[in-house]
Amino acid sequence: MARNRIFDSISGFFGDVGRARNASNLYSDLSNMSDDALRSRGLNRADLARHAFDTAFNSK
Repeated sequence: MARNRIFDSISGFFGDVGRARNASNLYSDLSNMSDDALRSRGLNRADLARHAFDTAFNSK
């Protein structure tokens, strides 16, 4: 029983690390786009960090 909790904690940690990496990559990709390209996706620069985080962490 304790082993499962430890494994679940470790697994959750590495899952979060992976999601954070995905958010970072998405943010980098989006931040390299022009304002027009972002606008065509319904985004603006001020929203990029929140969008990247929400996309990575709300798709668990």
